[in-house]
Amino acid sequence: MSIHPKPYFQQKCFRFTSLIAGAIALILFLGNGQAAWGQAEFFSLNWLGRSLNPSISTNNNAPSIDHAVVRLDGYKLFVLASPTTNQRFPLEQRVQSIEDELNRIVNSNFEPENLSVQVTIDQQSQLPVIAIGDRYLMTVTTIDAQLQGRDPEGWANQVAQILREALIRAKQERQPQFLINRGIITSVIILLMFIAIRLISHWQRRLKLWQEAMASPLGQEKTPAFESDVMDLQQQLKQQLKANLRDLQRRILELAYVGILGSGIFIILGLFPYSRWLQSFLLSTPLQIVAIAFFTYLLMRISNLLIERFAGFLKARDFAMLKPYQRLDLRLSTVSQVLRNVTAIVLVSFGTLAILSRLGFDLIPLLAGAGIVGIAISFAAQGLIKDIINGFLIVLEDQYAVGDVIIVGQLGGLVENMNLRVTQVRNNEGQLITIPNSAISVVQNLSKDWSRVDLSIEVAYDSNPDYVLDILRKLAQEIYQEQTWHDKIIDPPEVLGIDGLQHSGMLIRIWIKTQPLQQWAVAREFRRRLKLVMTQENIAIGIPQQSFLFATSSPFKTD
Repeated sequence: MSIHPKPYFQQKCFRFTSLIAGAIALILFLGNGQAAWGQAEFFSLNWLGRSLNPSISTNNNAPSIDHAVVRLDGYKLFVLASPTTNQRFPLEQRVQSIEDELNRIVNSNFEPENLSVQVTIDQQSQLPVIAIGDRYLMTVTTIDAQLQGRDPEGWANQVAQILREALIRAKQERQPQFLINRGIITSVIILLMFIAIRLISHWQRRLKLWQEAMASPLGQEKTPAFESDVMDLQQQLKQQLKANLRDLQRRILELAYVGILGSGIFIILGLFPYSRWLQSFLLSTPLQIVAIAFFTYLLMRISNLLIERFAGFLKARDFAMLKPYQRLDLRLSTVSQVLRNVTAIVLVSFGTLAILSRLGFDLIPLLAGAGIVGIAISFAAQGLIKDIINGFLIVLEDQYAVGDVIIVGQLGGLVENMNLRVTQVRNNEGQLITIPNSAISVVQNLSKDWSRVDLSIEVAYDSNPDYVLDILRKLAQEIYQEQTWHDKIIDPPEVLGIDGLQHSGMLIRIWIKTQPLQQWAVAREFRRRLKLVMTQENIAIGIPQQSFLFATSSPFKTD
């Protein structure tokens, strides 16, 4: 059986998932005339509970107002308000006493048709008082009414109507037949959740098998001809892009797995009056924190995919040369990693700030403190920051890459490893030298794109220059036409001519343009053949010459 996820299978998965979502929505709609799992008004409650009446909030001289929501079985009923400075009657205690009284009434054996919710005016305070039966429930204050833009008596009558409907509804939801119906709906939701989770798990296994199958050819190194190498790189690039898409699909499936499980549990909690209060608790802080964390994670995965696809697009534009592609691959890999890290830091920072905001932290002092700490860290880690910035510029500008031979000051060697902080080179003696990137100001790259053999030889001063130059040109063409050396030499060697006349002889210069890192092998072979040709053609190497003058006359005469 093929391990590749087929399009038909994917279509079935999406269709079946959509069918499950539609079935859940239909069950919830038919199971209760109202929103059974949390009430649409619940969400308006959050906004209502966090806003003030404009006539109050815009008055600079008015005291600040605290407000809280009164709930019954998880449903929002109405909002209470009090001045922030009111310590005599804390708002939380007032809300708690009202909710306790409502729960006591609901759990009592009252008859809905005999339920009496009365509104009377207190003679002393002239404020409306709400009582259920013969028991006092609450007093509607002026601030309570102003929060709703109403007069106290009018708002008290509306609250009384809300309380009557809420108590009747709570009584009905505790009837056996209602609980049995909700139990059936719960069973259907659990069944649909189980089917959806099994379907997602099956799809995840198929994607995992596909990734494991593709990981093996991606990791194999082949050494065919140049054209085969280019085709292999193209194939690997396509496979890598597909692997990234499959990885994103796996992450989305993981989120869908958690989302279906969490949504199902959340919906089931809202079906029963005894557990519906947990919805308010989850939506108040914990679930919001989880949602922010998952949303941040999803954005990180999507941003990583977009960065990888953009890097793959840049790599796929030109496969003309194998070596330039490898350098481009190194640069894009390093830059992509930096972009992924920066994106992750930014998203995690925003996600953390959002979570802290939901927990009630004041972000302004926190950001100010973080700024001070950041400045202190930047001063303490100036060298590290310079290393990272200079390393990023080195990679971005392609000053050198792994596999190049470079010289930095008095140090040099083959670049074995590099990152944003340090560069490691291996010199001729096998010593591994680690150079901080901030210490690299001037670098000599001996192997970027192409290299050159700069060969200078001195021949005897009395040699025929035209004959010597002709011999050297023939030797250069001979080595260039051989297949072994033709692959290493880019252009035909240039015999530049006589570069200087000295007392030791004539200086002749030769340039040979080679592939990167091949200049030393080509130079050794050319020198070997040059020695053989010079011996065969009796061309003498230049030897320093010096003249001596001897006096032959004498001031004394002899017979």
